[in-house]
Amino acid sequence: MTRRPVLHPCLLLLALGALSLWGGGCSSPERLGSNAAKPYLWESLPHHPQLAWHRHRADSAALYVRIPAFEPLHLREGANAPFQFSMDIELLVEPTEWPNAQDGEPPATMLHRFRWKEKADPDRTELVQRFVFPMPIGRYRIVHTVRDRNRGSDVTGVTLFDGWGQDAPVRNLAVNLDTGEPVWEHTIPAGANGAWLIPADRMALALDHDHLHPVDSFPSAPFLDRAKVPFLFPDSTRAERPRRISGTPSGLPQGDWSGWGVMEWKANAGTHRWTPQGENRPWIVAARRPHFPMMRDVDELVRATRYIATRQEYKTMRDARDPKRALDDFWLGLSEGPQGARQLISTYYGRVRDANVHFSSMKEGWCTDRGMVYILFGHADRIRRDRAGETWIYGEEGDVNALVFRFTAVDRGDNFNAHELERYPGFRSPWEAMVSTWRRGKVRKR
Repeated sequence: MTRRPVLHPCLLLLALGALSLWGGGCSSPERLGSNAAKPYLWESLPHHPQLAWHRHRADSAALYVRIPAFEPLHLREGANAPFQFSMDIELLVEPTEWPNAQDGEPPATMLHRFRWKEKADPDRTELVQRFVFPMPIGRYRIVHTVRDRNRGSDVTGVTLFDGWGQDAPVRNLAVNLDTGEPVWEHTIPAGANGAWLIPADRMALALDHDHLHPVDSFPSAPFLDRAKVPFLFPDSTRAERPRRISGTPSGLPQGDWSGWGVMEWKANAGTHRWTPQGENRPWIVAARRPHFPMMRDVDELVRATRYIATRQEYKTMRDARDPKRALDDFWLGLSEGPQGARQLISTYYGRVRDANVHFSSMKEGWCTDRGMVYILFGHADRIRRDRAGETWIYGEEGDVNALVFRFTAVDRGDNFNAHELERYPGFRSPWEAMVSTWRRGKVRKR
């Protein structure tokens, strides 16, 4: 009997290891990217900053920036000088709405530049800094650039900042008390101790706190127009109120919190929603596994194969006594030996990670409509964005043979960053062809 090749016990980990260099969180409405036509090419970016915005006063705002400590290039000016990094943070703040707009000229567009320079510290894994800039009441479009001066590289993105009224969501700041940092991009590790920082003029707030357990469902294929199951929070079980901060509390981010209130909570896995009584604008935080956006547990690695595994293959892996061995056998069956399996694993789970970074909402990004298409087809050749959603174009734009997916933005206050694919029966043929390409191990990175 011919013996099948067996993956080395660490093959899956080795293939996934190259994917673990960055541990970002859930995506914001508009992500960082250097190429407007290809905004989701995460691996091609020279560095991967995360941003948290906060209107801490009526006339100013703060930006928190976090970046992996190994990413900025550290140089020294002489043989006896310390190694250090040097970053520039540039904010182009353009007003889009402002008070009394009909009475006069619009406020001027503002450009703010900050220098971030520190000595190398081998004990630090993350670099975090806070920058404060003036911002009158209004709504803004902010083009933000994070530039590595030593490397000569930069990453640019766009954020829509709503700092209009008393209930503007950016006035409150979600924080991780275990790390002393803001909650990055709506996401906190499950099991962490979280809190909301609430300004002094909102201390009388009562908030209904709801918790939705992790949503565990797959999207239907692009050619199947099935009814979507709505995500429903259970009825609120209690109302919560902030308490005033006293003394010098630990676990809070940089900033002056005198007079502010704090409301602590436990980040049980799932999506947390707080709705101020008398208001209809919820505050949302997702608590996800600590290693998110990566996949490391065998069970979740198996689940992610659902797009390309047959029903029987998927059932076999789920029911196996040794699911790790069954998963290895699955990938070996799609490739020509261990080396091909490594490459296929790296490409597939790399796209899963990217989907989690960019497309997560109440569901993890890999099991959303955009995540499904991204994992199977890779990054589109061109992406167009507008207020209503996104159009992904594979092939030459305007070519009759181009494959075009349209995603409509879902305006549901609870389900941030959600887009739904406009399904079409004609997608069956390209979908099945792409699945077949994966199953023959012929997929290339794009």
